[in-house]
Amino acid sequence: MTLNEHRTILVIDNDQELTRALTKRLGSVGFRCIATESGLQGLAEFRRGGIDLVVTDLNMPGGDGVMLAETIRKTSAVPIIFITGFREDFKRRLRHVQNVSTLQKPFMSHDLVDLITTALGQDSLPASPAHTTPETA
Repeated sequence: MTLNEHRTILVIDNDQELTRALTKRLGSVGFRCIATESGLQGLAEFRRGGIDLVVTDLNMPGGDGVMLAETIRKTSAVPIIFITGFREDFKRRLRHVQNVSTLQKPFMSHDLVDLITTALGQDSLPASPAHTTPETA
């Protein structure tokens, strides 16, 4: 059993290939992942409870990341990590929302794992073959 086995990450992105890659990578280091394709679907899943961290795209159909973060913050301080190609736009649009981080697309999967680990207040994860390969998401 690993420290991450009891942690659930909600992954929200309309790019199914990216979502599949992220859930596989996060699962390889022990996280349980739930994936959805829109902000509205993600919010519905979040409301079911048990989510420890949210990884979401900023721009997507069916409720964007801004709406998602603002809605989540009404009831929860769970960490939110945005994966986006629009970093400056993100900073301006969400400067009033607490406990959020960004990761610029494209990114290395180990950078996401490190950011998640930090956000959850854990020590760094040990390197694994998937952790050390130069794959990008």
